[in-house]
Amino acid sequence: MAAQGLDTILQAFLDAVNDKKWDEVNNYLRPSVAAAYDETPETRDDFVKRLTATADRGDRLSADSWTIDEAAQTVGARLVTSIKDAAEGTSAQVWDLVIVSFEDGKIARFYQVASKMSRDPRAGPPAPEVTPKPSGTLLSAGEIDARYREYIFSYNEGAMHTVLPRLWSNAVSFNGKYLPVNVAVVLLGKILLPVIAGLKYQIEEVAVDEGRQQIAVRLSLEGVPENDFLQKGGPGEKVKVYEHALYGYEDGKISWGWAAQAFHTLPPPAPGAGGP
Repeated sequence: MAAQGLDTILQAFLDAVNDKKWDEVNNYLRPSVAAAYDETPETRDDFVKRLTATADRGDRLSADSWTIDEAAQTVGARLVTSIKDAAEGTSAQVWDLVIVSFEDGKIARFYQVASKMSRDPRAGPPAPEVTPKPSGTLLSAGEIDARYREYIFSYNEGAMHTVLPRLWSNAVSFNGKYLPVNVAVVLLGKILLPVIAGLKYQIEEVAVDEGRQQIAVRLSLEGVPENDFLQKGGPGEKVKVYEHALYGYEDGKISWGWAAQAFHTLPPPAPGAGGP
């Protein structure tokens, strides 16, 4: 199957959902399709029921930021929902990140993580898709994968502050916000690191698009969280949470990205303040 075929299949699937063609929708899915929304696993029936509810509300699904890995038969994309009857003060568009894998031309895995940021009334208008600039330095698929792994595992090793400036461009677009790299390091150090303290990143699904110089990943974070907001089973209990991310490279460095977390991104409560 050509790489272009994967996004064609996924787009046709989304069009069938929008048009309420449920026989077609079901035909695009393998009988044993594995699906999940945020941290909630879904059966095939659960997945289709959720899509049916979306279509019945009159909401429309579209995708952008396509990241297509022919070898892995996996696609990453930003899934945009245009809301027909958005409540006053809320956005008429929200976005999620999806990682979709195929077997024999049908969807075998469909993992979706909602962007909480895009649903925040304070977020303002939805950020548009990033238009990549021409790149003078092109990385191979293996190089994209290796550089991303060096970056993401630097969080596990406590080396993010030194690794990120070397692997990111001088300025980046991240979740639609333009940031100098030194500001990104400070923000991630102050906001993300305290949230995920005690957890380690692992890569569960990956799509590397050499032609577009992009990578999309489904990440898990496991361990005993120091952050009370992530303590599902009480202090000292291990947890597993998920994150999706999609990054674009220009001249060999990360220049833009989208990320969505299926867990609380609130900073840990002050000592004595308790959890959620």
